[in-house]
Amino acid sequence: MFNTLKYAKILEEVGFSREQAETSIKILVDIMEDKLASKQDLEELERRLDLKLESRLALVESKLTIKMGTMLAASIAILTAIQKLV
Repeated sequence: MFNTLKYAKILEEVGFSREQAETSIKILVDIMEDKLASKQDLEELERRLDLKLESRLALVESKLTIKMGTMLAASIAILTAIQKLV
């Protein structure tokens, strides 16, 4: 992830004391851990979105099946009525 030792050496090379470098690293790591998503966070989000999408697609499929069945039944009823009239 983040090479804190290398970062501390760079800070010390430009004049930071050891304590300043360590404090700077601690602040940066805290911010990164707090605000940035990890690979695991993104994978979990992807799984949750996939499940939600599958659920919604199943609901849409169910609704379409019901609508198609209703339209088919109505069409048969209309054709039957037309045959009886003719």
